[in-house]
Amino acid sequence: MLLSGASVGSAGDIGMRVVMARMSETIGQPIVVEARRGAGGLEAYAANAKAAPNGYTLMFANGGIVTNQYLRKGWPIDVQRDYTPVVQLFSSPYFLAAATSVPANNMKELIDYARQNPGKLTYATTGIGSGAHLQGESINLSAGTQMLHVPYAGNNSMMAVNDLISGRVDLYLADLNSFSQYAAAGRLKLIAYVDKTRSRLRPEIGTINEVLPNAYNLVIWWGVLGPANLPRPMVDRINAESGKALSDQTLTSKMTTLTVIAPSAGAPEDFARQIRSDVENIGKVVNALGLKPE
Repeated sequence: MLLSGASVGSAGDIGMRVVMARMSETIGQPIVVEARRGAGGLEAYAANAKAAPNGYTLMFANGGIVTNQYLRKGWPIDVQRDYTPVVQLFSSPYFLAAATSVPANNMKELIDYARQNPGKLTYATTGIGSGAHLQGESINLSAGTQMLHVPYAGNNSMMAVNDLISGRVDLYLADLNSFSQYAAAGRLKLIAYVDKTRSRLRPEIGTINEVLPNAYNLVIWWGVLGPANLPRPMVDRINAESGKALSDQTLTSKMTTLTVIAPSAGAPEDFARQIRSDVENIGKVVNALGLKPE
C-alpha cells in the first residue's frame, strides 16, 4: 500500500499514479494507492511512521513534510527520524516570472536592479511560509536584496498571476503551469529557473545559481518514504523498480505534459541528502524571517 497526502488531481498525485501504474506492470502485482489528505497530509504521514517496516506500507510525500516541521504548531513528525528515504520520483522547480514593466530580462539584471533599488520590487507567492515565500527570502538572503513579499491568501494563484500581468506586483514564484501561456503571449517575462541546471522544458531560461552560486533552491519534490528502519534489501528493490518505471519514455512524456520533471531515480542516499539539505536550509530561512509555528 502507498499512502498519499497529495491533493487528488494535483500534478504530484497524477504523476505518482502514472509511475505506480507502470511499476505494477513491471513487478506483476497491484500497488494500492490510498489517499489520506486529512490535516495537511499528517494523517498519511503519521500512519506510515507507525507502520511496521516490512515494505507493505510506504508513503508518497512532498517537500512540505519538511516545511511543516518548522511552521505547523505541534507537528509530531520528524522526517529524518521517522522515515527511511527510498526514492525521489520527480520534482517541479519554481520559475521566477516578472511583469513586463520590470526593467530586467534575466536574473543578473534583476539582482542588479534590486540591489540598486532596495524595497522597490515586490514578489508574490501563495502565502506566508509557503515554499515560494521561503525561496524568495532565500534569494534576498543570498543576494543582499530587499524585495518585498506579497502573500495571496487561500493559495489564490490566479489573482497573483493577474496582478503580475497588470503590474500590481513585480514578480511571482510558481510552477511553469502558472506562466506558460502568458509568457508565450508576451504578457510577462520568465526571468529564472530555480534549480542548479536549466529546465529541459525551457532551456533558454537561466538558473538562479548562474548568478547566485550559493543560493539555496527550494525545489518542489515528490518521493517515496518508508517507515524508519526499513531493511536495505527492500529499499533497494523499490528503488530499482522505480528507476525502471522512470526510464520508460512513454511515462516521461506524460510527466512532461504536467510540467513535472522526471529524473532518473537516484539512490536512496541522494534522496536522503536532499531531505537533509531542506531541513538545514529551510530552518535557516525560517529563523532569519522569525517565523513561528501556527
